[in-house]
This record gives sequence, C-alpha cells and structure tokens, in this order.
Amino acid sequence: KNPLLLYGPVWGAGRLEYRLREAGGEVWMTEFQPMQTAIGDLDYFVAQRARFSLDEWRALIVTSMGYNPARYSFEQQSWLIARLCLLTQPRLNLIELAPKGTGKSFVFSQLSKYAWLISGGVVTRAKLFYDMAARTPGVITKYDAVILDEVQTIQLREEGEVLGALKGFLESGEFRVMGFSGNSEASFGLLANIPIASDGRPAQEKGRYGCYFDTLPGWLHGPDATALLDRFHALIPGWELPRIQKKHLAEGLGLRADYLSEILHALRARTEYMDYVKSHTEAEGDLRDIVAVQRIAAGLLRVLFPDLRLSADEFERFCLEPAKRMRLLIRQQLAIMDSEYKPYLAEIRAVH
Repeated sequence: KNPLLLYGPVWGAGRLEYRLREAGGEVWMTEFQPMQTAIGDLDYFVAQRARFSLDEWRALIVTSMGYNPARYSFEQQSWLIARLCLLTQPRLNLIELAPKGTGKSFVFSQLSKYAWLISGGVVTRAKLFYDMAARTPGVITKYDAVILDEVQTIQLREEGEVLGALKGFLESGEFRVMGFSGNSEASFGLLANIPIASDGRPAQEKGRYGCYFDTLPGWLHGPDATALLDRFHALIPGWELPRIQKKHLAEGLGLRADYLSEILHALRARTEYMDYVKSHTEAEGDLRDIVAVQRIAAGLLRVLFPDLRLSADEFERFCLEPAKRMRLLIRQQLAIMDSEYKPYLAEIRAVH
C-alpha cells in the first residue's frame, strides 16, 4: 500500500501495539497512514512576504528550519538558507563540507518528505536510477532532492556503472541503464565531514588554498573525478558554521515543517524565478559556471524573495554574490586537483 517505504522514510501516523512474548515484549506497527498535507494557498504565502523586512523573513525561515537565528551571524544564516536550495531549485547539484555536529542532514531528514536521505551503507545503480529486475525507476525519479549523507562511509556497488549514470544525470538530468532511458528534475547533494584545525579552518588547507575534497571517498578521487565534481554547482562552506549546542535550537514561532515542506515543493514548480535571474544578469565564459550561478541564485531567490519584490542591489547582494562564491569554491578545489581548471579559476575570479 505504501511502496515509497521500500526506498526510504515516509512520514505518517501509525498504530503501535505491545505484544507480550515468552522471550519478552515486542512492539508491532499494525496500521500506517501516510501524511499528506494539503498544500496551502501558495499565492497567499507569497503575498505575505511583503509584510516582513528581509531580516524578519530570514529569521522566520531559519527558525522554521529548526535553528535559532539569534545565534548565527548574517553570513552563517546565509549558509543555512542555502541548504534549502536543494528543495526549491530543480536540478541543483550541491556539496556541503562541515565538521561533525553542525546539522548538515537535519534539514533534509526533518523538514521535507520530498527529500530522500541516505546515511552510509551501500548505494546501487538499481536503488538510485533503475532496478532492472523489478523494472521500477529508482529514488532519483521519486523525490525533489536525493542527498548522500556521511558520504565518506558510502560504498558504491558496481561503482563504474553508478558513476557513469550519475555523471550523465548531473549534467543533463537524463540517465540510461541498459535499455532504459529516464530523466528527472531532482536535485542531488553530497554531505561530508571535514576535519577542522585549531584556528577553525579546514585541516586540509595548504598555503592559501587547500584541497578540501581530499576528505571525499575514494570513488570521488579516480581519473575522472574532476569531470564529475565539476558537475556540482555549489560548495557550502559548512566549516564556517558552529557545532550545534542547545542555544542553537529554534525558539519561538515558526512555520510547521509539513506546511513549509509543501510550500517549498510548490515554489519549485514556478519558472518565473529563473526568468528573473536570466533577465537581470549578463554572463560570459564557461557554460557550467553560468548555469551553476544562475541555478543557485534562482534557488535563493525563491526562498528569500518569493514575491520578486526586490531591488537590483538586493538581488546582487543576497542572491548573486553568495551564488558566485559557492561556485568559486568548487572551481578553487578543481584547480588544485587538476591544472586544466586553473584558467577557468582566473576567469571566474574576474567575474566575481
């Protein structure tokens, strides 16, 4: 009755029964009803943005994510909000590197039922893309976002086939498995731990820039690693976020998680945000850089200015500049790993 349970967690209401056995008691779930929150009036939600200042709106969003905005700087709030881009912007590929305990996966496991999170274990081509035996599409076609958490602990079965399909999907949204051809608008994320030195910076830093991607698993360090990593649009510098303590947890009023989940899902389907980004930017140079910056900026625009009432300066400061920095971080790491990418690094620096 609930086939999504075969792929990952599903929110719902269930009946639990305690059954006494000779060897001890057992708890059985005897009923399960998936929760499906009826979508609220999206136009009403968008209209309410005008009643908030930007600082108030950001505080509301951060609180609704489960964090206390008073305990995060303005820039730190920006990195928290950037996590939502996976849920609001179609086909956005994102990496976050952060120390343990900074809440990387919290948003995706607790906020949205449209996100599929896998933490550790074995990932197969059948689970991600298409199961030839069962003739059923994988999770990449069923969710708004698929996120691999604790990616250092994840192993790929049939590694070459998974990476081949993943490379095609990250580039075009399409994938092929044997005779099956599929496509998806899902966003894709990698969450990884990164060790921090005593000065609060990533331990991998060597000189001015360090290879933060050294912390990624072996299957992201092969001969074609940079070609795969180049397909990720953004790197969130999670090392700039504090380890979560009690004081960092949300206080006061926020939007209900199931309601916000539906709103973010509905915003994702609207095309006017990308239209706004393209009409308010001029871009030259590497196509992947252009696409990356546009998608990140559109994702931030959906969250921060859903009514599209903003000035050119606000768009530049709160959407475009963070997008360029997150793409620049990707480029910096690629330039360290492969000299072929150094000319592109100079180019994006000039744009930045």
